[in-house]
Amino acid sequence: MTDYEIEMELDEAEKECREQPPVNLSYWNTGSEYKEKIKKILKVDNEQDVFDYYYYFPEDVKEIIADKLGFSADDCKNAFFHALTQSTLSISMVSILLSEMAAKLGIITPYYFSVPDCCDALKMDYTIFDDFMENINESFDAELLLQSDCNAFWFTSPLNSCSIYFKQRVKEGIQKLLDAGKLVILDESLCINGRELSRAFGVQENLIYIYSPHKALGIQGIKFSVLVVHKKYYDAINSLNDSFGGSINYSCRQGYHHFISPNFGECLSIYNHFWAENLSLVRHILSDYDFATVSSEVSGHYAMIFIDRTIDDRLFVDAMKMLMKDKGYFAYPGVMQCLDLKHRFCFRVNLLLNKADLECGLKTVLDYFKDTLGSIR
Repeated sequence: MTDYEIEMELDEAEKECREQPPVNLSYWNTGSEYKEKIKKILKVDNEQDVFDYYYYFPEDVKEIIADKLGFSADDCKNAFFHALTQSTLSISMVSILLSEMAAKLGIITPYYFSVPDCCDALKMDYTIFDDFMENINESFDAELLLQSDCNAFWFTSPLNSCSIYFKQRVKEGIQKLLDAGKLVILDESLCINGRELSRAFGVQENLIYIYSPHKALGIQGIKFSVLVVHKKYYDAINSLNDSFGGSINYSCRQGYHHFISPNFGECLSIYNHFWAENLSLVRHILSDYDFATVSSEVSGHYAMIFIDRTIDDRLFVDAMKMLMKDKGYFAYPGVMQCLDLKHRFCFRVNLLLNKADLECGLKTVLDYFKDTLGSIR
């Protein structure tokens, strides 16, 4: 089954449970408990400014944003910070730029699904590198990429849906690619503020960054995106924005003003405490299931639960439809987050869900594996 077929079939089954909607452990939205904690302290500008077009960050705002994203004053002299409404649009803009450059793109898994979708729409040549998966910090080998015919490489940090950040081995490999004249895109849309790779690499001619600081906090209504490129791309990006990007809407302007305010840090503190508590709960639950693991490197609100066995898509989808109706919980398979399941199965949990839902739901799904599949090891 394709990831689209899986999603559509599970969505249809979910709609049939209207009277008692099931909880999706893999869902992208947060639970009510987290929302209430953020609502109590969230401070946004209520001044209405809804008439004029805005295309760029105000200069004083741009400088603070650059600093908060980890760029030095010297970096800023060589960089162009472009404002966009969301990271999906930034991904599209970068993909178009790569297409116009006739780049051959290497995409390192796990990645956000829209990257290869954009490549397909633009009829771009690309290669998926799935050799590293969740063990990238131990297994990454830049030579494998350098030996390919790709001249551009797309990394997602933290790893999509795994909340795993790059350590020294990967950072050194990325710099090796840059030193070899390769173009590198660092999609840090879901990066927790303070952990940006900009702090390691700064601004370099062949390096492109994508940011969206509120995504990591689970705050989608005032999010904005920042595309950071070397100033040599200024004309190209401006031209693309005229055709494909457009102006910055009011909610995004609220977002970047909130990002530079002290309140963003207050929200970040609540966020970090909430997901960390729920991650501890997940680790405690997994201690009772010897066939299931979660990476020791998780740092963020998405975590991938790995099962020490491959599982047929059809079997899993049917099981999730059954659990929706009988238990009120289900999960999406990791293939929907662009993880290759040919070696072992995995599914995502959102650590910003309500604690009771996460606990009951995770036990429900793991009990299914335990009871139906028998001893896995």
